[in-house]
Amino acid sequence: MKRLNVSRLALGTLICSLALGALANEADALVPKLLLPPVNPTREVISSLPQVQAARAGMALAQARSQQLVAGVHEWNLKLGAQRRKETVGPDYAESDLALERSIRWGGKAQTDRDLGDAGVAAGQSAYADVWHEAVRGLVTAWYGWQRERSTAEVLAQQATLAQEQLQVATRRVKAGDAPRMDQLMAQAEHDRAQAAGQLAVAREQMQRQELQKRFPGLAVDSVPLAATTDAPALPGQAQDWLQRIVSDNHEIELAEAELKQARLRSERARLDTRPDPLLGVRAARERSGQENIVGVYVSIPLPGAYREGEQRATLALADAAEQRLAQTRQRVEATAQRTVLQAVNAVAVAQRQAAVQQAMASVAQLAVKAYSLGEVTLTEALQARRTALEAALAADAARWDAQAAVTRVLVDAHRLWAAEEGGH
Repeated sequence: MKRLNVSRLALGTLICSLALGALANEADALVPKLLLPPVNPTREVISSLPQVQAARAGMALAQARSQQLVAGVHEWNLKLGAQRRKETVGPDYAESDLALERSIRWGGKAQTDRDLGDAGVAAGQSAYADVWHEAVRGLVTAWYGWQRERSTAEVLAQQATLAQEQLQVATRRVKAGDAPRMDQLMAQAEHDRAQAAGQLAVAREQMQRQELQKRFPGLAVDSVPLAATTDAPALPGQAQDWLQRIVSDNHEIELAEAELKQARLRSERARLDTRPDPLLGVRAARERSGQENIVGVYVSIPLPGAYREGEQRATLALADAAEQRLAQTRQRVEATAQRTVLQAVNAVAVAQRQAAVQQAMASVAQLAVKAYSLGEVTLTEALQARRTALEAALAADAARWDAQAAVTRVLVDAHRLWAAEEGGH
């Protein structure tokens, strides 16, 4: 029965691994559809960011601290002394003494220090990975913010072109006597409004572009053309699979776990320090001008006091606080991951519906413009249809970018896009 349970467990693990592998392959195939900057050059941009460089320096600091802990705080002390002995009756004597001493870590302190150093290195690596991840999140947010403004400017430019065509139709009908002069004035006002909206959108796009280039120097902002399609790429696989992947491989949780391990090791170290380290030494002395030579060893043991006990209680409290922070981090990460995945799924569905609405309203607007040219509807009705189509186009465009940003956020949080490099290299 035990062998059967082991076999079932192994089979379940294999199936889970295959499913996650297939999910990863589908995610990699999805990346080119997200209209992102080139992956490898962008990785170099992320690596050169000041916050990432500072986190990399933090890893180097953790390595240095680990080396310090391995070596220990105790060092060899060399003592030299010289004196002159003068007797009341008799000659004077030159005397000297030499001592070499060092405190010794005992009771498992050396191993605890090594473990504490390793935990510090792990915390430094997790902190670096977390900073890298946050930098990628910021890049994705800024990138899609620019893409939205860029796409909006394109939609409004197309609207200005359509308004120009509407103005030409109205002018032609007014000249032919088929429409009142007011139609031409209304069409001109609509054309001017569309041009003003387009200019404002271009200004917003330029500001977003400049901010993006300032925050992420070297980013290939001109490498991705605007997509002609309104389709939003769907997130492959099941939402639960993505949720599990995000939570199981999360730098925030890993950092909190490493900090908890550090806190527990510090508490253990403080407990061991309630037994002070002895100082061992060897001593050689030359007295009475060499008539007496002395060689000996000595031990010095500090007597522990209330300070060491207080330090142990303080580190225990810090360990308890770190444990609660880990629990809080788990809850926050799970809630954020669930919201991120569900947002991606819902955003894609909304984008698809908005795209259908856009197509329908665009057809209505085309029919209204044609009907106006034939005198079947008023210009007011034609302009209203055009404005409704514009609102639908802007809503569909925003929904598409929201869906792409949400799907990209899932891939980033699941470490399927611009994952932090191992060891900061």
